[in-house]
Amino acid sequence: MEYLMLLCSCGNKTRIPASAMGAAAACAACGQRITATPVNTVPIPAAAPQASPTSSSARPSATRLPMLDQLRGYAIFGMILVNYLGHFDVMPWAFRHHKTGFSYADTIAPLFVFVVGMGFRLSLLRRMQKVGPWAARWQTARRYLVLFVVAIAFYGPDARIDWWDALTHIALAGLISLPFIDKNAGVRIGAAVGYLAAFMLLYMGTSYGSSFMLRSMNGGPLGPLSWAFVLLFGTLAYDLLAAGDAKKALSWSCLAGVGLVLAGWVAWYLIPKDWAGYGEQYGAFWPLSKRWCIAPAMLLSTGLCFLTFALFYYLCQVREFQFPTLTVLGQNALFIYLLQYALMEIHGAYIPDSSGVLAALLGFAGMYAFCYLAARKLYNDGIIIKL
Repeated sequence: MEYLMLLCSCGNKTRIPASAMGAAAACAACGQRITATPVNTVPIPAAAPQASPTSSSARPSATRLPMLDQLRGYAIFGMILVNYLGHFDVMPWAFRHHKTGFSYADTIAPLFVFVVGMGFRLSLLRRMQKVGPWAARWQTARRYLVLFVVAIAFYGPDARIDWWDALTHIALAGLISLPFIDKNAGVRIGAAVGYLAAFMLLYMGTSYGSSFMLRSMNGGPLGPLSWAFVLLFGTLAYDLLAAGDAKKALSWSCLAGVGLVLAGWVAWYLIPKDWAGYGEQYGAFWPLSKRWCIAPAMLLSTGLCFLTFALFYYLCQVREFQFPTLTVLGQNALFIYLLQYALMEIHGAYIPDSSGVLAALLGFAGMYAFCYLAARKLYNDGIIIKL
């Protein structure tokens, strides 16, 4: 008989017959009723002593989650869109990052980290099943350490500004979130809130915010405390996806999204607008800027991530719709991120930032087509580049 391993959002694993796919069962650890789906189950290889060395050593490819690839692909699309068009003076305010306010461009990086959290919980739970908890944690920690080194080498020599971009924050936020990824939802929420609170205390209770951050970005070297909030909440979204209950996933993601957006708005009013002279230098809206990564911006960002998750869940899971090109981009997100970043460094030599709308849009079309074709080649060859 063939068996599956059913993964509960609390981290517990239950061995079930393959024939139970689609049936509901109660988790022995937390009592939650789970419907077995391809998303929250992994096959248990049957013993095959008579198999030839070739067949027994073959590794089955990991099951892909279409919605997760679509959501990750959208984050990559948005990243290319705002990173490229945001350079042109003629483009609207929404396509650029700002020291004051919150634009469409500021929603992309948090969404990418949010999706990293979803994939993080999925991969760690599967790895724990294969090699055990300690080996899985060590392998994951080593992966994020390598990513950190690669990010430092890629971003350049300026340790105050250049280092603190997406890959660096993902690496460090992943490391500090690692002890909690396989824990129940309450523990992960507590850790997320604790990290964000610690960042706020250090940011506003010391000279860090008023001195260091004036010449840094994305939260600076302490930013991973804030980004861990987004990443850990992303693991909760994975639980909703893995449970296989559409009504629950849509209702809870919408509730979390609206609640966090409102919490961000409340936090914006609670923080002094003229604290440390920011009111005069940057304007009253500075707490909502992703550049500072304090509570109002991160709460707002995470809320919007949940609402985006709800939209993609409805389209991809419920309606079974797939956006063209996004899955291909989503399967090689790291490669496309590095590729578009490198291409951005040379774009000004061909299309100046002062160009008009038509030149900017044509340049974006060429950039996106180049990135997509590169991703398509890897997709067709079955290659996934990751650390």
